[in-house]
Amino acid sequence: MRRFHNPPPHRVHPPIAGFHHQAEVSPSRWLVLSGQLGIRPDGHVPEDTIEQLAVALENVRQNLLAADLQVKDVVKLTIHLVGEVDMDRLRVELARWLGKHEPTLTILFVAGLVGPSFRVQVEALAAAY
Repeated sequence: MRRFHNPPPHRVHPPIAGFHHQAEVSPSRWLVLSGQLGIRPDGHVPEDTIEQLAVALENVRQNLLAADLQVKDVVKLTIHLVGEVDMDRLRVELARWLGKHEPTLTILFVAGLVGPSFRVQVEALAAAY
């Protein structure tokens, strides 16, 4: 069972974007992904941060598919960002990828990633029963 929910508004502020505060998971199969960078299968890394995000999210999707899971099975996303980011474009890209699914979400700004050309890394946890 997967159940996404939020505490009552008098206890915790409502989510500020398309996510939930909590994901409750009971007997299930878990998939824990390593951080996915914005590297295409041919090794190309786009310069644009949001393009890197789109590629990293597609890498997450391909990992999910390889495990017979889907985006709707994601219970937690963590997005690491380096430098200036157009958050409006980020929200649009994330909404495009998620559709109507609203897992838990953390977005962090970090000083750097594994190499200077990388501006985005996405971690995901997925659960299925």
